Amino acid sequence: MKRALLLLLFALPLAAQQVASTSRGVLVAHDGVIEVGGWKTDGVANATGVVVGEDRAAVLDAIANRVRILDLEKRVAETKTVNETPIAGVFIGSTLYILERDARALERIGADGARASIQTAADPAFLRQANGILYVYCRAPGNVQEIPTDTFAVRRTLLTKPFASDFEIDGTNGYLVYPRAAQIRSFTLATMAAIEDQEAGAVPVDLALAGSTLALADPSAKRVWMIEGEQSFTQAFARGFLRGLLGIGLLGNRDSAFPTGIDKVLVRGSMRVAYDSSSGTLYRFTKADAAVIATGVAPGAFALTPDGIAFWRNGMLVAQKLN
Repeated sequence: MKRALLLLLFALPLAAQQVASTSRGVLVAHDGVIEVGGWKTDGVANATGVVVGEDRAAVLDAIANRVRILDLEKRVAETKTVNETPIAGVFIGSTLYILERDARALERIGADGARASIQTAADPAFLRQANGILYVYCRAPGNVQEIPTDTFAVRRTLLTKPFASDFEIDGTNGYLVYPRAAQIRSFTLATMAAIEDQEAGAVPVDLALAGSTLALADPSAKRVWMIEGEQSFTQAFARGFLRGLLGIGLLGNRDSAFPTGIDKVLVRGSMRVAYDSSSGTLYRFTKADAAVIATGVAPGAFALTPDGIAFWRNGMLVAQKLN
């Protein structure tokens, strides 16, 4: 069971549709076009990811090594050829940073077209940013590289464990999810030092952070494990609070909490959505219950918006309020 889950997690996403929430409305990349806020422009052949900035967006094609960069305010777009396998990106201001897995590189593309690239360790898998600093988790060696944007060079490296399935940061700490070990490993951004390992569910695969909420998707247990409260994550880990609450889980001991395995969780304010990629099922959930939003939704073809969720299904964009 765990081996099969890991193979699915590390495979390259091949969904032909991608949905993202932007400042100009919901962006949909599908069938070689991009639509957002009433504007339609050429897209990429294989939309495998979307990066959203304040007034800019980028649609990644990890198959053809292309990126389509959009200025949402001016409604202009351009396509760039990049290094092998662009899998993730972030905007800091108008500058786009792209993580290129097979090239083992992090590339910078400025609004003026200026470009630069630096090497990462093997198998870079996740790119995160906080306070103008980039963090790259490299899966095979199991390390986190810290890269300030002003110098655009690796400043510090944390040696941790390989093969995490997710990596998130909250501005103070970093969190790595390990399905096989059923653990979360945390570290502080200030010192790049490990805090501790915590037991977490059965096979946790995906993590969402929002305010004082930490949510873990666990397909094996058919659960989303939750922590809520006024404590900061640092306090929660330090007091062993996480270990205790993860043993309780969402909806107590009800086996019917989710009828299928959940491998993706999204949290935005009070909105909580879980996703099962094997059946394409989206769920809305609370502490008390879980309800199906839609079925047959492709991975990546949905996003939380300021007041609900938007998803692309059967050639149509559907928006549903959740507040």
